[in-house]
Amino acid sequence: MRRDLVRRQLSRLVAWTGNDGPVPAAAGVVGVEYRGRLGHPSSYGLLMARAADSPGVQFDLSPASVALSVPCDEVTLGLTEPEYRAALYAAGHDLRVGLVITGAVEGKLGSSIVVFTRLAAVLSVLLAVDAESVDATKVWATWDDAWPGRSRP
Repeated sequence: MRRDLVRRQLSRLVAWTGNDGPVPAAAGVVGVEYRGRLGHPSSYGLLMARAADSPGVQFDLSPASVALSVPCDEVTLGLTEPEYRAALYAAGHDLRVGLVITGAVEGKLGSSIVVFTRLAAVLSVLLAVDAESVDATKVWATWDDAWPGRSRP
């Protein structure tokens, strides 16, 4: 399954299962990649997760051997910035479904705690129901609502 959720020209979410996304997802795992306006400090992030038996966020990051290309950024597989991991833990308090994060990709220039907080919220919604049946408007509303003091991209 792969879904491209486009909002205007400069905002795109790609949700996938299996081998349909930029990073292969194991059974039961959903991935979401965000690509926004090039050069913006909150323009890129990728997060993969499966539903957890308990609330909150847990980590089970497996090394991946894929090469991703993101225009105007240098991406790193995994979470190297402690603030992103902390943001995901904090986001876990408000999620509909607990998450076990199994994969992450951050951009050196384009990732932020805003992006990872929003990705966690979207993943929680996609894992709560069949990811293919979630309305794109609901996905983008979840994206927007996951950051209090947000400005619309």
